[in-house]
Formats: sequence, C-alpha cells, structure tokens
Amino acid sequence: MKKFFKKIRFSFLLVSAFFKKHQKLIFLGFLLGLLSYWSIPKIYKKFFFYRGERIGYVGKFTYETPLLEIQEKISMGLTTISPDGRVLPQLAQSWEINKEGREYIFTLKDNLFWQDGKPLKAQDINYKFSDVTTKVLDEKRIKFELKEPFSPFLSVVSQPIFKKGMVGIGEYKVKKIKRSGEVIHQIYLVSLKERKKLIFKFYPTEAALKTAFKLGEIDTAVGITQPEEFSSWPRVKITPEVKYNRFVALFFNTQNPKFSEKPFRQALAYAIQKKWSYRALTPINPYSWAYNPNVKPYNFDSENAKKLLEKTKTSGEKAKEIELSTISSLIQTAEQIKKDWENLGIECKIKIINNLDEPFEVILASQEIPPDPDQYIFWHSTQELNITRYKNPKIDKLLEEGRKTFDEAKRKEIYLDFQKSLVEEAPAIFLYHPVVYTISKI
Repeated sequence: MKKFFKKIRFSFLLVSAFFKKHQKLIFLGFLLGLLSYWSIPKIYKKFFFYRGERIGYVGKFTYETPLLEIQEKISMGLTTISPDGRVLPQLAQSWEINKEGREYIFTLKDNLFWQDGKPLKAQDINYKFSDVTTKVLDEKRIKFELKEPFSPFLSVVSQPIFKKGMVGIGEYKVKKIKRSGEVIHQIYLVSLKERKKLIFKFYPTEAALKTAFKLGEIDTAVGITQPEEFSSWPRVKITPEVKYNRFVALFFNTQNPKFSEKPFRQALAYAIQKKWSYRALTPINPYSWAYNPNVKPYNFDSENAKKLLEKTKTSGEKAKEIELSTISSLIQTAEQIKKDWENLGIECKIKIINNLDEPFEVILASQEIPPDPDQYIFWHSTQELNITRYKNPKIDKLLEEGRKTFDEAKRKEIYLDFQKSLVEEAPAIFLYHPVVYTISKI
C-alpha cells in the first residue's frame, strides 16, 4: 500500500515540477486552443465556405435567353440604362453617331477582362442583329451600320454580352446549369468578389413556386402576386415592389364593330372605379424622361360615362354585351371591371384564357415597358404586337419620327404628344402598375 502512495506522490511531484517549469507554455497553449475554437469556424466561413441563397422564379427560360436579371449579374452590355431611361456608358467608354443615325461607333474601356481571364476585344462583341452590319475597326472600336436611322439603338446594346458557356464580364460566374434540352431548370452562380453563391430555380406557375418555398426547396420566392397566405408565417419577410416597368391595361379589339367608336371606349374608361394605389396613365414608365403626366386620367365619372354612351352610334343589343378575356392571376381586377360595366348597363362575361394569342373582344393583360420610350412595335398600325389593331395616321407618324430623332428635347416633345393622343383615342384603358412580392426566410 505504501508503494502505491509513493507512486502517486511521485507522479504528483513530477506533474507539479513540469507545470512550474512550463506553465507559460501551457497557459499559452490553452489560450490558443480557446482562440482556435472560436476563430476557426469564422476563418472557414470567410475563406472556404460559400454563403448560398436559393431563389425561385416563375417562368420558362432557355439557354439562349435566360432571365435578364440573371444575365445582368453575369455580364454587361456596351451601355446601361439609368432609372429614368437615359443611356449611360458601361463596357463602352464613348460612342459616335454618324450618317444621320445610321452608323454607331463604340470605343471600349481599358482593362476589361472576361471571367476566363482573357481581355475583352472589340471582335468579342457578338450581338446577333439580323439587319445590322457589324465591323471591327481595331481591338478597341466596333462599328454598327443600320439601314435606317434608329435612335433607340443605344438602349438595344445595353443587352449583356457573353462568350460560349455563358462566360461574362460581371461579378457572378456560372458554375453549373441544369437543363432539359434548351429549357433551364437551375443556374448556379458564384461571386468573384465574395464567398457567395446564388442558385436560381424556375417553376411553371406561381402555385408551384409557393409550394417550393413551403417545402424548403428555396429560400426566396420572387414575383409573387398573392402573398397573403404567408402573412402569418413566423420568420418570413414579405417585401413589396411596384413594377413601374410594367402596366396592366384593358386592350380593345378596335377591328370589332363594338369598339370602333372612341366615345364608346371612353365611356367604358370613365365607368371604371380606379382605386389602385399606383395608377398607370400611359404606356411609358412614369420615371422616364419622356413621360407625360398631363394626359386625360379617366377618373371615375359615371355621369360622363352615361353621356358618352348615349352619343355612340353603335347600335343593337350586341353592343351591350362584352366578353372580357384575361388570365387567372388578374381575375380579381376583371371581376371589379365587370361590376363597374354592369352598373353602366352593359352585360359583361369573363373568359379565362391561357395565352394572349386567343381571339378577344377586350383583353385584360399586363405588358412590359421597354426602357426607351420608343413604342413603335406596340402601337404602330403595321405591327403584329399592336394587339388593339388600332390605326391612326397621327400616332403612326409620331412613332416613326420618334425613332428617327436624336435630339432628346425634340424626342421628348414627340413622345409627350404621342401619349396625349393615344390616351385620348383610348384603344386601351391604362389601369395600374402591378405590385409583386418577394417572400424570403429571415
């Protein structure tokens, strides 16, 4: 037993002597251990761990035409567009416009590199224009020759450029794409500036997008129109955004005899109670330099609507019946309009359609607003995208002059007149700028 206690005493003395001799080293090791315990995870996250966010959208996008918001994260265009619609330099440091607007020469900025490390050269600019001749002047300059003067061309070349494999010049680099044929299902992006990755997923409908969010497949759902079911969810943030680059309107088929007369269309406009917070008065973005706020607003006026209805020459019982076509996401707005028109004495039937190519009498739809005020393709009588089929020589002439005029002050005068004339003629009733919501986990 004595031997056992002697061994314990000897071991204790040995440890004590060792501690006294190396106590500073032991204490330092203890501190380093604590420091490592707290700092190593942070260092790992900073230098080795990619913070990821899974973002869902509704839409069908192809390998050739991915979502513009994603394109702009990956690359850049020769120009960029400011919030008020003005053109600013981006990859190009300057440009010249010659031959009365039929020739554009762009000079690239210095020290621009693709994400593969290779320098950007003029011969890399690969816009696919069907009616534009492209000529590389040297490594820094590129020339585009157009058949006709076209003042919106500077906004056209704001489209981001890419090399094969979606290699761009922007902050985010494509790491992986999941697709079926040309249709993209997922895109993985990695930031070149910070340890961050973005995973974009695409869904066919809003219902499918919401389900994905509920199941935890995504962290953020973008472009939701009806977020009410998430308002009571804990740790969920709902962020509204007014889409001023889009409007909701009623488009009349002016080739239908019912809607050939302006007083009848105006009567229908005045009959609608416009209680929306973000009214759309014209087809141009209200923040655009060319926007005209001084147009006829068609505020609700039932008496004026009745007077105009009496003036119309449209005869027969068929004129008192309207079929209103729309998509399912706008059904609530359609129901309100139906009620207002029926208060005017006009029977209204709502028809749900799957696409905008179906024949219609009046259609309630949403339309994108281009960054340039040029509205030629939507309202000129020769254009297929003019779904109202409205023909007006004055409006046609204004649209033709607007895209051939390069002086901003003169262009503004043209588009102010265009908006005033179009709204007065009422081939469409402009209603509101839609609000969409981003739902994200906190």
